[in-house]
Amino acid sequence: MAASRCILAALVLIFVNTCSGETCEKPEVTHKLYTTTDGLIVANIAFIAEFDVKCRNGAKDLALYADVNGKVLPAVRSLDTSGYQVSWTEELSKAASGEYVIRIYDDEGYTALRKAQRTGEDAKSVTPLFTLNVHHPGTYHGAWVQSEFVAVLVAVLLWYFAYSSKMKLQA
Repeated sequence: MAASRCILAALVLIFVNTCSGETCEKPEVTHKLYTTTDGLIVANIAFIAEFDVKCRNGAKDLALYADVNGKVLPAVRSLDTSGYQVSWTEELSKAASGEYVIRIYDDEGYTALRKAQRTGEDAKSVTPLFTLNVHHPGTYHGAWVQSEFVAVLVAVLLWYFAYSSKMKLQA
């Protein structure tokens, strides 16, 4: 009986040790940001943030989460590199140009964020691990005047000048 309790206690300690995520102290972040700018052939604008995190305490394999405009997204870890990626899409009509703030949280911050959301507190009161600013320059929706309209307008003007010249010559 005592041996089974010792084994159970050891298993619980191992479980707690493996489940508790490392915390990152003073992260150094390098990032690359991408957004879709051509709105002629797409229905949604894609936002992609790729970033590398180096912690002062050497923490690795962090579980990171991103908060973008109130939507919580997982930060996916790359298999090729030690980087992470957060991506999302917005409808073409709702994606405004300007700055988008991505708040990145570790496990502890994510837990505090979810608690704040459940209790109705302001989510911005939770301090993120770090933030990324994505600048979206806007989306190209095409020319204001279509080329077909310009061609028809030129053809009508040419016809008018030709017709008026013909009438002057016949008069």
